[in-house]
Amino acid sequence: ITGGPCAGKTTAMAKLSLRLQNMGFDVFVVPEVATLTITGGAKPGNYTQRQHRDWEVSVLKIQMALEDNFRDIAEKCSLSEGRHAVLLMDRGTMDVLAYVGKDQFDDVLEEFNWTIPQLRDQRYEAVVHLVTAAIGAERFYTLENNKARMESRPEAIALDGRLARAWVGHNALHVVENGTGSFEEKIRKTVDVVCRSLGVPGPRSQPRWWIVRNVDEQALAQLEPAEWKLEHVFLRTSDGSESRVTKKSSVGGGPATYHHRVRGKMVGDEHSTSERTLSLREYKALLKTRDPGRLKIKKTRRAFLWRDEYYMLDTFHSPESASGTTTLFVEAPKGEFSFPPFLEAKVDVTTKHWFSSSAHDSYARTMMLAGEVSNDPYDGDANADPRRGAW
Repeated sequence: ITGGPCAGKTTAMAKLSLRLQNMGFDVFVVPEVATLTITGGAKPGNYTQRQHRDWEVSVLKIQMALEDNFRDIAEKCSLSEGRHAVLLMDRGTMDVLAYVGKDQFDDVLEEFNWTIPQLRDQRYEAVVHLVTAAIGAERFYTLENNKARMESRPEAIALDGRLARAWVGHNALHVVENGTGSFEEKIRKTVDVVCRSLGVPGPRSQPRWWIVRNVDEQALAQLEPAEWKLEHVFLRTSDGSESRVTKKSSVGGGPATYHHRVRGKMVGDEHSTSERTLSLREYKALLKTRDPGRLKIKKTRRAFLWRDEYYMLDTFHSPESASGTTTLFVEAPKGEFSFPPFLEAKVDVTTKHWFSSSAHDSYARTMMLAGEVSNDPYDGDANADPRRGAW
């Protein structure tokens, strides 16, 4: 759980902890390390640039040590007893990038032989960024409830942007803005995305998914999108659920990360979903149970932030029927939703019957998506309205 100054992290984590405990989870909360060191005597505001960089490295090391040890406690004292456990982290490793800048962060990675996939993708199942109250809830921005907080409102806005961008590229990044609702609504959205990440019922939110075309690559490049390749392989199941493994690799090379997702039976009025990060050995073992009746899905994903929302732009390479199709996904957009002007919406697939009827089956959705493109009577018609029926 990350975000800009005065974003509501403390309240959100308290609400999350209580809700998850009530649902039977053992909840472990890893405290914010920077605040821990500052209240313990560190004075980063008085440090030289080199001292500040060294302090941030120490924060990063302590962060990882705390996370690893809390995970160890959860595994040995909760999971071993058959109880479910969840770790809530107050900030994470990539936050350091926002404070030291890319050049110094790259130097730290090289010095300690770390990689961004190790720090970002392999440590966290989901990341929730809460937007600072300095954006959209200015009257509530204050320095009084945290002794470690020292940013003015303009500084808080700039820092919030750097923190959000530091996590762009994570497969499950959620940005929760202030919007036009109450603070309680913001906390509700936060609880919702965490519950859905754990595969348990939470307050409902609505994803949106479009087929798009005519991407303005120059405008998109100015947003510095993260880019990676995804390969989904579907596994055999006997209970009607969908099980798939995913290989996520950087376009420019580097180590891959692996994930396993199961989407199955209904819980309340929505499908249960669970997802976890895999080791390479676990990934290879699961590949042996591949469903031969389902093709691999390969695509390139570009993720970017636009007006405090996290978008994922996917271009499919296989199966052949979907090759060349580009889709845009965003989770729980604001009521006053502004479609990115550098894209053209071709079809809002969230309005299609097959989108909801195959909600638990991403393979079926991809096949339906390919059919939607090939059967589109307006495809190629330069006079057609590319935003028809989009929202």
